[in-house]
Amino acid sequence: MKKIAVVHYMPLEFYPPVTNFLDILGSKKNLATRVFSTRNNKNRKGYNNESLTKINRSSFPNPKDSGLVRIKKYLEFNFYCLQSLIKFAPSEIIYFESYSAGPVYWYLRFFGKNTKLSIHYHEYSSPHWYENGMRLVRTYHIYEKKYLYKRADWISQTNSDRVNLFLKDLSEVPSQKMHVLPNYPPKHWSIGKKTLNKQCNILKTVYVGSLSLEATYIMEYCEWVIQQKGKVTFDIFSYNLHEDTRLFLNNLNSEFISFKNEGIEYEELPSLLRRYNVGVILYKGLTKNYIYNAPNKLFEYMACGLEIWFSSKMEGCFPYEKADSPRIIAVDFNDLESDLLLSVKESKYSSENEEFEFTADRALEPLIEKLTK
Repeated sequence: MKKIAVVHYMPLEFYPPVTNFLDILGSKKNLATRVFSTRNNKNRKGYNNESLTKINRSSFPNPKDSGLVRIKKYLEFNFYCLQSLIKFAPSEIIYFESYSAGPVYWYLRFFGKNTKLSIHYHEYSSPHWYENGMRLVRTYHIYEKKYLYKRADWISQTNSDRVNLFLKDLSEVPSQKMHVLPNYPPKHWSIGKKTLNKQCNILKTVYVGSLSLEATYIMEYCEWVIQQKGKVTFDIFSYNLHEDTRLFLNNLNSEFISFKNEGIEYEELPSLLRRYNVGVILYKGLTKNYIYNAPNKLFEYMACGLEIWFSSKMEGCFPYEKADSPRIIAVDFNDLESDLLLSVKESKYSSENEEFEFTADRALEPLIEKLTK
């Protein structure tokens, strides 16, 4: 039986692409899979998968923790994960993000001489980000550059732009090791017809995900919705947002805008999204990571047949732009054109007639095959 270790320091529930990956990996036979992560601290429903051998979790730091407590929790994860890797002796390890690299480095350097390594990044992190971020992660990145990238036979980013940025920063990494592994929703999300839910000429728009006044156009879009005087409604589902953003939304006092600060569980998203006409993507693109980003919600909205309005600052979304029904269009959220946006075309999407191509099941095939063969 092949043994696979998955190391994902950040809580699994914050990253649907990794739980999609674990769902597919868990469906494979003759595997012993152990997952190493941390417990989420935002009251999200805990991810569990009985098909996996075991999910191991340690404490995740809280913002209110003292520096000593935070260090203690970081070390707890690292030592427990390293000790468990030594006992488990996996034939394959995949870790996600530089946050997870520490115990993998020590295990491979001194114990797992025959263990194969894969690395995936949910986000692109620039040299400036490493230099000005957490000291521990900066140290882990040194381990990556000196040893782990040489040892890995698979390194992936979510799109080709991020691959190119990664290779530009790290010229020592051979391009043949690099892969594109996009963040798509599960195949079953696209099952069933999408019917347009536009009643009484009211346009129902929705946003799901993290928010901040600084990094998104949430203020500008809310002001536009209010100006439409009932022609447009806007529902927001977010549990990850700054306190000033929470106060702004709570103080809007508009009958046309609804804010659910508990967010929504990932598995409930398909039935929720199909109630809407338009999904909005509000990132301002303040960093290269967001400029060259085709976010999860783009494909989640797409799978559920919504029209999509994305920020024109997000170059990573332009390859998916289309003017037919349902439209996927770039929008200047500083200069919203009512006539253009309100003329939403009826969605003709139906997975019964056309296979939806942007699925995790298809995108993950090369990595799953690499890990399990």
